[in-house]
Amino acid sequence: MRVTRAVALVLLFSCAGCEAPSLGEAVAADHSHAGGGVVTHWTESLELFVVYPPHVRGIASDPWEIHLTWLADWKPVREGRLTLLLRGPGGAREEIVVEVPDQPGVYHATPTLTETGTWRADLTLAARGADHAIPVGQLQVFANEDALPHDVEEPLPGLIALPKEEQWAMPFEVAVAEMRRIPNSIPVTGEITAPARGLAYVSTPVEGLVLVQGPSPATGEAVREGETLALIAPTSLDDSYARMRADVVEAGREADRTERLFAAGAIPERRFEEARHDLDVARAAFEAVGGTGAADGEGGPDPHVYRLRSPIGGVIADRHVAPGEHVAVGTHAFTVVRPDTLWFIARVPARYAEAASGVSGAWFTVEGTDHTHAADRVVSVGSIIEAGSRALPVRFAVSNPGGVLKVGMLAEGHLLLGDPMEGVAVPTGAILEEDGLSVVYVKVGGEAFQRRVVETGPSDGSWTIVHSGVAGGEQVVAVGAYQVRLASLGDVEVSDHGHPH
Repeated sequence: MRVTRAVALVLLFSCAGCEAPSLGEAVAADHSHAGGGVVTHWTESLELFVVYPPHVRGIASDPWEIHLTWLADWKPVREGRLTLLLRGPGGAREEIVVEVPDQPGVYHATPTLTETGTWRADLTLAARGADHAIPVGQLQVFANEDALPHDVEEPLPGLIALPKEEQWAMPFEVAVAEMRRIPNSIPVTGEITAPARGLAYVSTPVEGLVLVQGPSPATGEAVREGETLALIAPTSLDDSYARMRADVVEAGREADRTERLFAAGAIPERRFEEARHDLDVARAAFEAVGGTGAADGEGGPDPHVYRLRSPIGGVIADRHVAPGEHVAVGTHAFTVVRPDTLWFIARVPARYAEAASGVSGAWFTVEGTDHTHAADRVVSVGSIIEAGSRALPVRFAVSNPGGVLKVGMLAEGHLLLGDPMEGVAVPTGAILEEDGLSVVYVKVGGEAFQRRVVETGPSDGSWTIVHSGVAGGEQVVAVGAYQVRLASLGDVEVSDHGHPH
């Protein structure tokens, strides 16, 4: 007969800070242990899962299996002194100290209890600079083996066993279902783009040779507005760049000459002003194509070199020219992106277009990751349904401090609308889609889980309201639900003491 220690867990408490469960209750739930039992209990920082054997007066018991898990990361306790204190009738007392776990997360203790009746068990873990008190509960000590209970009940149906050792070995996390207020939402697809002034395509206005000696920022490097990206020696046949440069030089000489003549009183002021005006016009035309002069390899001025500058500050997203390359007029040389704030353009299906006017925010994921991004600043709501996609564009500004989002990424998400709805919510990642049903896995004990079909409601990307299937305060598997599902499909072997492996 297959029996798992998960059978007893449905009668035990499953919330942090609860009064410790009675081991006597566990005895009633799992007669396969012939007087032993199972306890699961949560404190603020630890989960206790203990399998204890039957106890007969004056006889050393089989070892207790005490499993301890840190709730901060759902990993096993790897170090720390554990004290098991048992107090019985008439002042009877048994204290066992285990200095280190026998294996990560697992301590063993073998008490000998000298009095018949009800005993109280408590644990204290000295670890991470503190003493963590863990109330365990009560257990019964029998006068002899003939007094042990012998009734055997069938295991409760629908329980899924996943050993602690497997939980510790995989990404695993549990969250408590709680009351939340979440707005209604509509599903959308979209893409990540750059704001109008957050993206610049830098092209070459002259034909020429990209100089080897000069700036050469690589993809991913940050650049400032006006910073030189490349030096180009113009080589065009019509030499328009050279002609404009020559016009500036000639206009400068003329301006200098008329200034001297005006100072000597040889020409009227109007003639001097005209010369200065011609110089300003020549300079403006030259600067319009980047003709501000550049530096040669020695750092001196070289008016024969064109300086290709970045029109915005940001990061080099693409570089399409290399030193020594010959480029034509209009060659796309660099793409510069300002990555700190991007746009999420959501494409709202036409049937939801009217509701889009009440949008208050959005959440979305991008291709290649399940991480949820939030957008609460609406830039604009479109006024025209796009003919090809039959969708209404809605733009959101999205903060991107880590540069995780990239221009061009495709996205899927939800727009948040209207007044929030209140209800029991679970982490969105806890919900799996199985055969068209929304399913969560509820943790009812240290190694026991139940599959629950839920009816989902509004979601903000991180949390989703469930109208049925889960009650507030229950624990759901937020990370590792798929592995629990696989465990439900497998055949779990059970040892002679009910421990699944």
